[in-house]
Amino acid sequence: MFATAADGTKLWYEHAPGPAPVLLLHGFASDSRRTWGDTGWLRALGELGYVTMDLRGHGQSDKPVTGYSPDGLAQDAIAVLDAAGLSTVDVVSYSMGGIVAWQLAKLGRVRRMVLGGIGSKPAAREDLLLVQEKLGGEDLSACVDGMAGSRIEGTAPVPVLFAAGDDDEFAAGAPEPFVSLGKRHHFNAVSSRAFKQAALEFFGS
Repeated sequence: MFATAADGTKLWYEHAPGPAPVLLLHGFASDSRRTWGDTGWLRALGELGYVTMDLRGHGQSDKPVTGYSPDGLAQDAIAVLDAAGLSTVDVVSYSMGGIVAWQLAKLGRVRRMVLGGIGSKPAAREDLLLVQEKLGGEDLSACVDGMAGSRIEGTAPVPVLFAAGDDDEFAAGAPEPFVSLGKRHHFNAVSSRAFKQAALEFFGS
Protein backbone atom coordinates (compact mmCIF):
# COMPACT_ATOMS: atom_id res chain seq x y z
CA MET A 1 0.00 0.00 0.00
CA PHE A 2 1.05 3.61 -0.43
CA ALA A 3 0.47 6.73 1.65
CA THR A 4 0.98 10.20 0.18
CA ALA A 5 3.22 12.74 1.91
CA ALA A 6 2.42 16.45 1.99
CA ASP A 7 4.66 17.08 -1.03
CA GLY A 8 3.07 14.27 -3.04
CA THR A 9 5.77 11.66 -2.38
CA LYS A 10 4.39 8.11 -2.43
CA LEU A 11 5.43 6.14 0.66
CA TRP A 12 5.23 2.36 0.63
CA TYR A 13 3.93 0.71 3.80
CA GLU A 14 2.46 -2.53 5.09
CA HIS A 15 -0.04 -2.70 7.95
CA ALA A 16 -0.80 -5.84 9.93
CA PRO A 17 -3.55 -4.89 12.43
CA GLY A 18 -3.28 -5.94 16.06
CA PRO A 19 -4.03 -4.85 19.62
CA ALA A 20 -0.87 -2.74 20.07
CA PRO A 21 0.69 -1.99 16.67
CA VAL A 22 4.42 -1.24 16.43
CA LEU A 23 5.80 1.15 13.81
CA LEU A 24 9.11 -0.05 12.38
CA LEU A 25 11.58 2.52 11.03
CA HIS A 26 14.61 1.21 9.15
CA GLY A 27 18.01 2.82 8.83
CA PHE A 28 19.88 4.66 6.10
CA ALA A 29 20.49 2.82 2.80
CA SER A 30 18.27 -0.09 3.84
CA ASP A 31 14.54 -0.76 3.57
CA SER A 32 11.72 -2.44 5.43
CA ARG A 33 12.20 -5.88 3.86
CA ARG A 34 15.91 -6.16 4.62
CA THR A 35 15.74 -4.62 8.09
CA TRP A 36 12.52 -6.11 9.45
CA GLY A 37 11.29 -8.87 7.14
CA ASP A 38 14.47 -10.81 6.50
CA THR A 39 15.53 -10.65 10.18
CA GLY A 40 12.37 -12.11 11.74
CA TRP A 41 10.96 -8.94 13.27
CA LEU A 42 7.61 -9.15 11.50
CA ARG A 43 7.06 -12.66 12.80
CA ALA A 44 8.09 -11.61 16.31
CA LEU A 45 5.61 -8.72 16.33
CA GLY A 46 2.78 -10.58 14.64
CA GLU A 47 0.55 -10.83 17.71
CA LEU A 48 0.90 -7.12 18.50
CA GLY A 49 0.40 -5.90 14.96
CA TYR A 50 2.78 -3.66 13.05
CA VAL A 51 3.22 -0.94 10.46
CA THR A 52 6.40 -1.05 8.44
CA MET A 53 7.36 1.55 5.84
CA ASP A 54 10.08 2.42 3.38
CA LEU A 55 11.38 5.91 4.12
CA ARG A 56 11.47 8.27 1.15
CA GLY A 57 14.44 7.56 -1.08
CA HIS A 58 14.49 3.92 0.02
CA GLY A 59 12.93 0.66 -1.08
CA GLN A 60 9.59 0.93 -2.84
CA SER A 61 8.90 4.55 -1.84
CA ASP A 62 9.41 7.50 -4.19
CA LYS A 63 12.85 9.06 -4.36
CA PRO A 64 12.52 12.85 -4.51
CA VAL A 65 15.48 15.18 -4.04
CA THR A 66 14.05 17.00 -1.00
CA GLY A 67 12.32 16.23 2.30
CA TYR A 68 15.08 14.32 4.10
CA SER A 69 15.37 16.31 7.33
CA PRO A 70 14.42 14.53 10.58
CA ASP A 71 11.18 16.50 10.67
CA GLY A 72 10.45 15.79 7.02
CA LEU A 73 10.89 12.05 7.52
CA ALA A 74 8.81 12.17 10.71
CA GLN A 75 6.04 13.91 8.77
CA ASP A 76 6.23 11.06 6.26
CA ALA A 77 5.74 8.60 9.11
CA ILE A 78 2.69 10.60 10.23
CA ALA A 79 1.25 10.32 6.71
CA VAL A 80 1.65 6.53 6.95
CA LEU A 81 0.09 6.36 10.42
CA ASP A 82 -2.82 8.47 9.23
CA ALA A 83 -3.31 6.22 6.20
CA ALA A 84 -3.29 3.18 8.50
CA GLY A 85 -5.79 4.85 10.83
CA LEU A 86 -3.45 4.89 13.83
CA SER A 87 -3.11 7.82 16.22
CA THR A 88 -0.24 6.62 18.45
CA VAL A 89 2.04 3.60 18.26
CA ASP A 90 5.03 2.00 19.89
CA VAL A 91 8.14 2.26 17.70
CA VAL A 92 11.16 0.09 17.00
CA SER A 93 13.83 1.78 14.91
CA TYR A 94 17.33 1.06 13.71
CA SER A 95 20.21 3.47 13.10
CA MET A 96 19.02 6.60 11.26
CA GLY A 97 15.45 5.51 11.93
CA GLY A 98 16.06 6.37 15.57
CA ILE A 99 16.46 10.05 14.73
CA VAL A 100 13.15 9.90 12.88
CA ALA A 101 11.50 8.09 15.80
CA TRP A 102 12.78 10.71 18.26
CA GLN A 103 11.27 13.50 16.16
CA LEU A 104 8.03 11.58 15.71
CA ALA A 105 7.78 11.18 19.48
CA LYS A 106 8.19 14.95 19.89
CA LEU A 107 5.16 15.33 17.62
CA GLY A 108 3.01 13.24 19.94
CA ARG A 109 2.48 10.09 17.88
CA VAL A 110 4.59 7.65 19.94
CA ARG A 111 3.81 5.84 23.21
CA ARG A 112 7.16 4.12 23.76
CA MET A 113 10.19 3.49 21.58
CA VAL A 114 13.10 1.08 21.27
CA LEU A 115 16.04 2.58 19.39
CA GLY A 116 18.60 0.15 18.03
CA GLY A 117 22.02 0.89 16.58
CA ILE A 118 22.18 4.54 17.56
CA GLY A 119 24.12 6.50 20.15
CA SER A 120 24.46 10.11 21.18
CA LYS A 121 26.82 11.33 18.44
CA PRO A 122 25.54 13.12 15.33
CA ALA A 123 25.03 11.27 12.06
CA ALA A 124 28.32 12.17 10.38
CA ARG A 125 28.41 12.52 6.61
CA GLU A 126 31.36 10.15 6.38
CA ASP A 127 29.53 7.51 8.42
CA LEU A 128 26.46 7.74 6.19
CA LEU A 129 28.62 7.36 3.10
CA LEU A 130 30.36 4.38 4.67
CA VAL A 131 27.02 2.71 5.36
CA GLN A 132 25.90 3.38 1.80
CA GLU A 133 29.11 1.83 0.46
CA LYS A 134 28.62 -1.22 2.68
CA LEU A 135 24.94 -1.78 1.84
CA GLY A 136 25.00 -0.67 -1.78
CA GLY A 137 21.87 0.45 -3.58
CA GLU A 138 20.92 3.70 -5.26
CA ASP A 139 22.46 7.12 -4.85
CA LEU A 140 21.26 8.61 -1.56
CA SER A 141 23.12 11.90 -1.63
CA ALA A 142 19.90 13.87 -1.01
CA CYS A 143 19.31 11.88 2.17
CA VAL A 144 22.93 12.34 3.23
CA ASP A 145 22.54 16.09 2.77
CA GLY A 146 19.30 16.14 4.77
CA MET A 147 20.43 13.97 7.68
CA ALA A 148 24.14 14.77 8.11
CA GLY A 149 24.72 16.36 11.50
CA SER A 150 21.37 15.23 12.90
CA ARG A 151 21.19 13.53 16.27
CA ILE A 152 18.86 12.67 19.11
CA GLU A 153 18.80 15.65 21.45
CA GLY A 154 17.23 16.65 24.73
CA THR A 155 15.21 14.61 27.18
CA ALA A 156 13.38 11.62 25.75
CA PRO A 157 9.79 12.69 25.04
CA VAL A 158 8.44 9.19 25.83
CA PRO A 159 9.78 6.07 27.60
CA VAL A 160 12.75 4.77 25.60
CA LEU A 161 15.12 1.81 25.51
CA PHE A 162 18.41 1.78 23.59
CA ALA A 163 20.02 -1.35 22.18
CA ALA A 164 23.24 -1.95 20.23
CA GLY A 165 25.96 -4.48 19.63
CA ASP A 166 29.14 -4.10 21.65
CA ASP A 167 31.16 -3.70 18.43
CA ASP A 168 28.89 -1.05 16.90
CA GLU A 169 31.04 2.06 16.52
CA PHE A 170 28.10 4.03 15.13
CA ALA A 171 26.17 3.56 18.38
CA ALA A 172 28.88 4.84 20.70
CA GLY A 173 27.60 6.69 23.73
CA ALA A 174 24.11 5.23 23.70
CA PRO A 175 22.26 6.57 26.77
CA GLU A 176 20.61 4.53 29.48
CA PRO A 177 18.47 2.52 29.69
CA PHE A 178 20.59 0.34 27.42
CA VAL A 179 20.58 -3.32 26.37
CA SER A 180 23.77 -4.89 25.03
CA LEU A 181 23.31 -7.14 22.01
CA GLY A 182 26.61 -8.90 22.61
CA LYS A 183 29.50 -9.08 20.19
CA ARG A 184 27.59 -7.74 17.23
CA HIS A 185 28.39 -4.84 14.94
CA HIS A 186 26.20 -2.28 13.16
CA PHE A 187 25.37 -4.51 10.22
CA ASN A 188 24.26 -7.67 12.03
CA ALA A 189 22.80 -6.49 15.35
CA VAL A 190 19.30 -5.90 13.99
CA SER A 191 18.73 -9.65 13.64
CA SER A 192 19.66 -10.31 17.28
CA ARG A 193 17.15 -12.39 19.23
CA ALA A 194 18.07 -10.36 22.31
CA PHE A 195 16.99 -7.18 20.47
CA LYS A 196 13.55 -8.64 19.77
CA GLN A 197 13.16 -9.99 23.29
CA ALA A 198 14.15 -6.66 24.84
CA ALA A 199 11.61 -4.80 22.71
CA LEU A 200 8.78 -7.21 23.48
CA GLU A 201 9.53 -7.08 27.21
CA PHE A 202 9.76 -3.29 27.15
CA PHE A 203 6.40 -2.92 25.41
CA GLY A 204 4.87 -5.43 27.77
CA SER A 205 5.93 -3.43 30.84
